[in-house]
Amino acid sequence: MRRQPLGKRPGIQIGFLIQPGRANGKTATTHPMKNQDNAENNGTGSGSNSFGADTILVADIGGTNARLASVQTATSGGAPKITGFTAFPCADYNELDAVLEAYKSSQGGELPERACLAVAGPIIGRTAHITNLGWDMDADQLENAFGFDRLHIVNDFAALARSTPTLGNDDLITLREGTLAGDGPVSVMGPGTGFGLALLVQHSGGCTVVSGEGGHVSFVPHGAQETRVWSALQKSIGRVTVETLLSGVGLMRIYRELCHMHDTSPLNYDPRTISYQALEHGDKICLETLNIFCSMLGSVAGDMVLSHGATGGVFLGGGILPKIANFFLQSNFTERFLDKPPMQKFVEKVPVHLIVAPDAALRGAALLYQEHESKA
Repeated sequence: MRRQPLGKRPGIQIGFLIQPGRANGKTATTHPMKNQDNAENNGTGSGSNSFGADTILVADIGGTNARLASVQTATSGGAPKITGFTAFPCADYNELDAVLEAYKSSQGGELPERACLAVAGPIIGRTAHITNLGWDMDADQLENAFGFDRLHIVNDFAALARSTPTLGNDDLITLREGTLAGDGPVSVMGPGTGFGLALLVQHSGGCTVVSGEGGHVSFVPHGAQETRVWSALQKSIGRVTVETLLSGVGLMRIYRELCHMHDTSPLNYDPRTISYQALEHGDKICLETLNIFCSMLGSVAGDMVLSHGATGGVFLGGGILPKIANFFLQSNFTERFLDKPPMQKFVEKVPVHLIVAPDAALRGAALLYQEHESKA
């Protein structure tokens, strides 16, 4: 599928609007168009549940937000149909069970009998640990607690990677068209609360997703300014990884170190405030912070392309980039992405896309569920 390139898009089109809602006294956000009456999905399940047999619960559990929806699985190879999309701030809950209870309450007290949860952390068998929340989860325990017939846990960026073949023009902004064939390996990565990474390998039987913990590889600085930031962090916290800098907390770390370099006392800015001060008020240090952040990401993305042999392209996701999309598109990301001698001619042929669809990982989770079941 041809992706709509930069220059042909009049503005940033986020996949859908999210409006405030409430669930169990907690703040939640719901999709006004896709939050349809569950009655249209009614069918005959294994029990009295009103959800149809072709409906599953999907979740994208990150370090900041938990996004949940019901999905009517596709039967003809198309994109899954998502309904009941709701997002919950993870800080309002102390465990995943509480989030599921809140979503169940928001959906009339019922959940589909099948589920696939995409979580920000490593998967070991049927268990997972969400690194930046400290939440542990066990598929068997969740099946017993909520009456699921079958539940799968997958990595969140594995789900995002699996969604990429289904993404269309409204879901993406293309930074670089590239000239390589679209059927090669695909690198999917991006900064949010942490830094996620996955690889999609396309083959005659479909595709295979390989998740990884690439955010925890060592970070290599470029130039005097990045080296000063890296050196200061190495002295204060020890080993500096990609996620140390390319994450929400990383944005704050860069800002604080730049303030020290400019002999300025850092203010107590969180990532959202840093972006706001840069984009709305032109704060010089905040702008410098975003510039360095995007440049660092360009270098890391180029390295991952070489590691993966990602001739099928790069898809950038995570919670940060869509919020600063216009700035990001004009940043030094591409320059640093291409700066890979002696492999620059290889990298410059690779297409690069920014995912702006908030439900992409949910679509991927639904597809991974179907593939798990087909192998059972």
